[in-house]
Amino acid sequence: MSDDIPIIFTQAPAMAVFCSASGAAQMQQYAAAGWRVATTPDFRSARPVDLSQVPAEVLANEDFAGAAVLSAEGPHWSDGDAARVTRIKPGVVKVNCAFHDMPTSRIAAIAAQLSALGLTVVGAHWRDDNTHRIRALHRIDYLSGFEPPEWPRLNFIACASDGIAKAIINIGRLHAGQEQRIAQLRLSEAIRNDHIARLEAALVAAQQSPHFKLSSS
Repeated sequence: MSDDIPIIFTQAPAMAVFCSASGAAQMQQYAAAGWRVATTPDFRSARPVDLSQVPAEVLANEDFAGAAVLSAEGPHWSDGDAARVTRIKPGVVKVNCAFHDMPTSRIAAIAAQLSALGLTVVGAHWRDDNTHRIRALHRIDYLSGFEPPEWPRLNFIACASDGIAKAIINIGRLHAGQEQRIAQLRLSEAIRNDHIARLEAALVAAQQSPHFKLSSS
């Protein structure tokens, strides 16, 4: 489940540069779609990443010219990353803030900074308010359409032009609907598995009871 898919579907394969990432899978979806994947020299990841398995390459800052996407995780977003945006002018800047337990003031400040860079900010809103906390992409729309924004559940897809933003939103609406259906199937399966586990536990407990007797006919 990913909100990178609308970016990949609306942009011709080019170079995606990761300043930071949640893990290898986030980067591999670009590589699988034929993109060139690169990282900054100061790249950080929440989980260990074997760049050769992505595959991804480490590039010097001066080699990012022409990158179509610059991606970063909210907790690691810095003024240095913002300076990279100004220097290389990517078509899309993606900053993931959802579920990172960041202060809302910090998330709002990142959104304001992206807007100040002259980018059209699109929000990808996620939910996990179900019995099993299964995460699902709920909506992709202009950030201005979220009133008030639920900052801790938002990723940002900041676009260099309104044309790119519109294309991502159009694909994103279809994608979000599909993601919600997948999440519902996952939730239904989890509830079923829990029910089976409870029945099995009850049977084991009953079998261990001194009063348990297996009926026969």
